[in-house]
Amino acid sequence: MSARMQVSLNDDGTGATLRFLEGSGIDGSINFNADQLSQLIASLGRVRQALVEKQTPPPIEGVQFTPVYRTNWALQIDTLTEGSTLAFQHPAYGPVGVVFAPPDVETLLKGLQRHRAIVHSTPDAARKPS
Repeated sequence: MSARMQVSLNDDGTGATLRFLEGSGIDGSINFNADQLSQLIASLGRVRQALVEKQTPPPIEGVQFTPVYRTNWALQIDTLTEGSTLAFQHPAYGPVGVVFAPPDVETLLKGLQRHRAIVHSTPDAARKPS
């Protein structure tokens, strides 16, 4: 399937424009400010979530992703699973949360303990992207 639309940052950096491409069957464009774009991303995410809800999540090993280096985050108890919720501000998607069930918490703790044993080249190396 070929692209039917394109979203680009406006020249002044204060908004974005969604343009319908030739062959899409739609003419024109829609301008968004940051809040409107966030609302669109959130609504698209909810629709995608509903579309894949009954599918088994695909494997994550080897999948490329863009890490988040600057964010605010919080850790709290998830009462439904008795696990832990890690929530953070993703610069592209807004607030995101992942729930770790109790067995996942144990796996995560073991991984973080191994990470603490890594010898870093400089004291602040762990805070810098590689």
